Amino acid sequence: MSQLFKHLGFCWWGRLAVLCVLASVGAPCATGQKPGRVIFQDSLSSMDESEWRLWGGELRSVSDSMRLSGKRGPRAMLTGVRVSDFELQVEIKPADSTQAGIVFRVADSQLGVDAYRGYYVGLHAGAHRVMWGASRPGWQALAGGNRTIEGSQWYRLRVRVLGDNVKCCVDEVAVLQKTLPVLDGVDRSFHRGGVGLRVLGSAAQFRNLTIRELVDTSSGKSYSNPVQANCADPVILRHSGIYYAYSTYTPDFPDMVHGIRLHTSEDLVHWEDQGYVLKSKDSWGESRFWAPDIVERDGTFYLYYAADTRICVATSDSPAGPFRQRIQRPMEPDSLRIDAHVFQDTDGQYYIYYVDFNRGNEIWGGRLNEDMMSVDTSTLKPMIASDQSWETHKGRIVEGPEILKHKGLYYLTYSGSHFESPQYAVGYATSSSPLGPWKKYQLNPIMQSTSYAHGTAHHCFTQSPDGSELFIVYHRHHSLTKTEPRQLAIDRAMFVRQKDGPDVLQIHGPTCSPQPTPSHADD
Repeated sequence: MSQLFKHLGFCWWGRLAVLCVLASVGAPCATGQKPGRVIFQDSLSSMDESEWRLWGGELRSVSDSMRLSGKRGPRAMLTGVRVSDFELQVEIKPADSTQAGIVFRVADSQLGVDAYRGYYVGLHAGAHRVMWGASRPGWQALAGGNRTIEGSQWYRLRVRVLGDNVKCCVDEVAVLQKTLPVLDGVDRSFHRGGVGLRVLGSAAQFRNLTIRELVDTSSGKSYSNPVQANCADPVILRHSGIYYAYSTYTPDFPDMVHGIRLHTSEDLVHWEDQGYVLKSKDSWGESRFWAPDIVERDGTFYLYYAADTRICVATSDSPAGPFRQRIQRPMEPDSLRIDAHVFQDTDGQYYIYYVDFNRGNEIWGGRLNEDMMSVDTSTLKPMIASDQSWETHKGRIVEGPEILKHKGLYYLTYSGSHFESPQYAVGYATSSSPLGPWKKYQLNPIMQSTSYAHGTAHHCFTQSPDGSELFIVYHRHHSLTKTEPRQLAIDRAMFVRQKDGPDVLQIHGPTCSPQPTPSHADD
């Protein structure tokens, strides 16, 4: 299932000239949004003091830009400018270890230098972080993402705000390539207010600021997450034009029947519950039927899953099941515990990846034998363990392995931290071999929980109906306060070319705002 995907692009922001506004954007960044009249446009190469009011620090002209400095979080607010729905573009060069960005919809600036009521989006140089939050005036982090942000280098920050939705993209100014938004979030705290520049640290330079009205022109087909309830640990098989989603079932109430649940769809958005595709009576084990995976070989469909924390495999001649174990026993050896994932390499060899309980949850891997039901134990070895801080919330846990192969390189994606933790997140490691050694991506995690979506991690990947887009399919918590029943969500993903090193896997998510439906051949 996880085979070689094309280098895909979903959000293209063209730079026509230094002061040119964004004339066209890719659908995920601008569903139903059209730039309107110009509110403010200035190269910032010279400062007009009548246009700015300074709250702390120092604001002055430097070369072809304005420099804002100060240690108490100074702000430079545009006078007479109030925004509601808008599109903003600005170039920022933060100093080393400095955070710099914009404030917007500021409802009250009279509370002090680093105290106001409104939103802030900023880049943190050295911490390689882009964040969005609200000052009430106490700070609340809303969403964020990891990107390479170096000190003393220019970046283009692009923010679109429409209703309760905020989208943010960040690019190096000199690089023109496809990318995904760093964040795409929702919050209803502030509706209209002032806009300005802000620095936390030593100093930053700003240039080429353009603000335009944004008009809602929604007309195309869209979806919003979650797309299906009562689904956890999803895996997708596309067969004969139908998407089959196998999952751990997490109902609101205790269910006397245990097994693996199936939902089907033609478009990844609208799903139909097909009931249990595997029931406990047809399998070894009595409870804890978790985390399925599915592959087809020579007309037989193999369903791998955990039952009573041991991996089992059942078969059927149809992806719709029913699946049954011919011999009701778990796979060997005993270390095959949960979260099985089977990957077929381009040479035809099948590999199995799984989670073992050893100093916390670790991911192991090895070759599958020809019978698809046993493992060559001589090849089993550890893949990765929890050794980064984001993998240790409520336990030392890495789990939910998935393999993508891209440009000859293997990408092992996985979940980090306990599934009940709000910090549950997605990261990846790369290798030139399907069994490692693996090198973790330095800016993990690549998708993490936000103020509006918790528990966004255990996942798989599939393609849009026309094969042009890559999607991550994952579960999320039922709400911000309740884990179960978990829910199914989908978002776009893509590989982004780098100047040096392997392509980076980016995810446009988690999202709750309207997104363009997955593309079809007749779109």
